[in-house]
Amino acid sequence: MKDKMTPIVAKVMPEEKDRFFAATEQIGTTPSNAIRMFIAAFNRAGTFPFEVGVPASGDVRRRRCDTTVIG
Repeated sequence: MKDKMTPIVAKVMPEEKDRFFAATEQIGTTPSNAIRMFIAAFNRAGTFPFEVGVPASGDVRRRRCDTTVIG
């Protein structure tokens, strides 16, 4: 018997959702497939499959581009 998939729910800002849907369409995949690929890569690595930055200081929403790489 084939394994049954289970949904994952995440709340995101409408603008981020729109950009994500447009980007996945542009590269020829779906949002669901992109999320599955991310989860598979995360599970293989045991962590984020890319460098993660943290805000240098101040409000995260205001300073999204000002990051310091950790690790």
